[in-house]
Amino acid sequence: MAYATVEQFTDFLDPDPVPDNAARLLDRASTKLDKLLLGAVYDTDDGLPTDTALADVFREAVCIQAQYIADLGDETGANANVSSMSLGNQSITRNLGRPGSASAGQTSRVSPDMLDLLQVKGLWPVNPYTWG
Repeated sequence: MAYATVEQFTDFLDPDPVPDNAARLLDRASTKLDKLLLGAVYDTDDGLPTDTALADVFREAVCIQAQYIADLGDETGANANVSSMSLGNQSITRNLGRPGSASAGQTSRVSPDMLDLLQVKGLWPVNPYTWG
């Protein structure tokens, strides 16, 4: 379940156009957010945060991540280790080994802007509370 709707993503991107695969991008972005927040504890209703401020942060984070995935042009991550490519008269070179990348030589699958937002809001890194 996505933490943002296509309508909210449309508002976020305005005036830029919304990708045709917006709903799928939002689902993928929500999965990335869930993975980053494994161990976080917060109240939910139907899987969504009940705290409106937290829901707003999740919505913004997912919109940022969905835009990032769309801008990468690599929804599945299949080209994450490609350092440069050319198509016709277009050429793209990626800065590899950036902070947040899975390993040196791979393009980060998580938006640095999403990580910044989560850090500023005190949500990342997650330090789960354990009982015992």
